[in-house]
Amino acid sequence: MFVRTLSAGGSIEEIGGKAHRLSLLTRYFNVPEGFVVTTKAYELWKETGSLSKDLIDEIKEYFHSPYVLEGKFPVVVRSSATVEDSPGASFAGVFESVTGVSSFDELIRAIERIFKSAESRRVKEYMKRLGIKDEVKMAVIVQRQVNPKLSGVLFTRSPNEPDRALVELVEGSPEELVGGRESGKRILLPRDSTKVKDPLMRELIETGLEVEELFRKPQDIEWAYDGTLWLLQSREVTVFASKPEKTKVPGGWYRLRGIPASPGRVKGKAHFVLDDQPPEEAERVFPRGGVLVTYVLHAEYYSLFMKALAIVTKVESVLSHPAIIARELGIPCVTGVDVEAIREGDEIIVDGDEGAVYIKNPRKRFRKLDLWEASWKEDELTKELGEEYQKALQELDAEKLVKNDTSGL
Repeated sequence: MFVRTLSAGGSIEEIGGKAHRLSLLTRYFNVPEGFVVTTKAYELWKETGSLSKDLIDEIKEYFHSPYVLEGKFPVVVRSSATVEDSPGASFAGVFESVTGVSSFDELIRAIERIFKSAESRRVKEYMKRLGIKDEVKMAVIVQRQVNPKLSGVLFTRSPNEPDRALVELVEGSPEELVGGRESGKRILLPRDSTKVKDPLMRELIETGLEVEELFRKPQDIEWAYDGTLWLLQSREVTVFASKPEKTKVPGGWYRLRGIPASPGRVKGKAHFVLDDQPPEEAERVFPRGGVLVTYVLHAEYYSLFMKALAIVTKVESVLSHPAIIARELGIPCVTGVDVEAIREGDEIIVDGDEGAVYIKNPRKRFRKLDLWEASWKEDELTKELGEEYQKALQELDAEKLVKNDTSGL
């Protein structure tokens, strides 16, 4: 047998780290139903190069089972490697996941895609950087896809303030948030649920603390809410920031405020990578030892982490997969930074302890209005501003500002 229900469980060697932990959660919490294609199937696939007819028939049987998915789409297909979600290495976003699968042929292709990702260059570089020499065996999770009103990530202990819990949430599905492509609403919560007024946040912190007690360690939990609180994943928080000393910065530097996502302080030259660059090209042109500056950071660009001295992003998330990986690799990272003020090639100081970036020659601040007009993500963010402020922004005349500006900034 190559397939089993998620709730049936199994060892990490049989069903991988993610499925093993989810199977334990099914005993006590709401977890979307599904099944696991085991590492035994992966080993057979490696030998033959394809999914056998017997395996495909077994997958079809579980998919159509009235006890499991009842033949209903959409489903989400996710990795569950034997090295994944371990105490020292999360592999957050390093392996493939496929959402919105809506046909059986797509499902089979998605399973093969995840099997192939076990041998990807991204995985090998990540393991080499962390000194992981274990053999990778891959299992695959197939689950009903939740259509949530809200979703996000809960750290039962915040990486920067471990005496409190930290939630980041967005409307709809969490993929953009956890992938580091969208800023979420950030909420610090007391670890005492009786002090939390909002019903959903209270349920979330209560659930999170129960999961923490189950696994005996602070947890990084992906969740979704559609009227029911669903747990999509839980793994240990792998790195906490130490309390920093106050940074001493020489005169003549301008401070850009951000959010500390990974500790450390470095100085280096800023190099932008934009999300319309193919990953292979970005890796080829990005200089080793440069500071990676970006608006958003996709999982496909993880190979750049191995070359980057530090990371600075516009998207405001300390719980996303890129931020988690930065902490594990020991790369200073600051998120939520006004990167429009940074000039390509300029020397900058990145302070991942305090959540600040220091620059000497900032671009003129009003010019970010050009990006606001051109970027739908920026436009979406400005909608959160008050109506009066939005109106004032729209009425600004950039050309007049250029003529009247004498501040040097």
